[in-house]
Amino acid sequence: METTKNIKVIILLITVLIGSETSFGQENINQVSKEYSVVKRVDNFNQPTTFYPTIAIPVNGAISENVVTSTKRVLNKEKPFLKKGVVKTIGEDNLSTWQMTSDEGGNPQSAPNPLTYFTSGAASDLLTQLERGIQIMNLEVKEVKVETEFFFRWSDIMTDDWAGFTDKIVTNIIIDSDEPAENIIALKTMAIKAWSIGESLANKTKIDAANIINGDDWDGKAAQPGQIPSPVSIDNGLTITNTTPALQLETIKVKADLEMDMNDFPKEMKFSEIGIVESANDNEHPYLHRIRAKSLTKNYETWELYADDSRGYEGLNKAPTSREYFTLGTSFCLMSQLTPNMMYFKKKGIKIDDFSVEHQFNYIENNFMTPSMTGEMTEVTTRILVKSDTDENSANQFANQSLRCCFAGEGIVQETEMETNIYLNGKLLN
Repeated sequence: METTKNIKVIILLITVLIGSETSFGQENINQVSKEYSVVKRVDNFNQPTTFYPTIAIPVNGAISENVVTSTKRVLNKEKPFLKKGVVKTIGEDNLSTWQMTSDEGGNPQSAPNPLTYFTSGAASDLLTQLERGIQIMNLEVKEVKVETEFFFRWSDIMTDDWAGFTDKIVTNIIIDSDEPAENIIALKTMAIKAWSIGESLANKTKIDAANIINGDDWDGKAAQPGQIPSPVSIDNGLTITNTTPALQLETIKVKADLEMDMNDFPKEMKFSEIGIVESANDNEHPYLHRIRAKSLTKNYETWELYADDSRGYEGLNKAPTSREYFTLGTSFCLMSQLTPNMMYFKKKGIKIDDFSVEHQFNYIENNFMTPSMTGEMTEVTTRILVKSDTDENSANQFANQSLRCCFAGEGIVQETEMETNIYLNGKLLN
């Protein structure tokens, strides 16, 4: 984070792009506006229309989680970045389909922004590996939690070279235990090796990406008017989303929210997301996590979410899994890049009518629940659907530039700098 103008310009960018043109393809704004929850369990998951989901076949004691998403815009004059998506881990009867929404721009923010989901899912996945490691190593641990900060950057804003980056990820593991330091260090090593999301961020990941221009794939994907009346989502008596007071972290200095500077539009913009994940202490689902996360941007809320990685335990999951948050957060991030690029290309005389995103991420845990457990992301499928009367070359340029602007996707495709520390009883271990 360099100057206040670097973050404040997020709101400036929205203002500049929207200006007097308050419609991001909102031709149908007079339709009845539907009310959505932030997170809601739904009965059915409509299969993606651009690819057929596949289940990775685990071998040699491995397990796989194959997460599929589908997203679309939600039309709202006051919230041009509003969107919704559905996510499902296919082939898992005890994992429900979830519908989620995402919002940006604040004042007020009606749902978490994409990178809050992305950051939350990554940190929660690491906590799951720590909890599994504690069980495998038979350690006596009173408490374990994860604090994190993700650093993002836009470069060459509002040009044909516009791009987004995940520059660095800091994760701090905090443990309260009487175990010797060498056991805790060994736990950290095991958990990082098993952290599929961390592995995908630290290393280059191959992506099968394609654009579908004016295809016959728009069933149920057309943008529709909507709103999110409340930040509170309740499922079976559990409040799984809400806003919460500002974060106070033990190992990361929380910077003040930075205000908007309407007088300067930098070529580059840097900002970060912070979060903390801890056990929800649920006896029935011991891998149920309480997450609190926030974008360090003025008018953005601090969000409380719940994630449930209690694989193999009786009954339906109580919340989306960590990897479902991470995967759908990536889809939402790409949707957010398509939105401003839609306006950027319109200013160049290229009109985009609508767009949507579908993803599948395949996660593998090799040697599951053993000391040699390792995690990886083996396959990523990305599909951008574009509807436009423009020529195919221009439509592809729009989709490709949007993909290049996606912080989350870039973090997966490229090698990201990872810093992971561990604290035992308040002391940093080397």
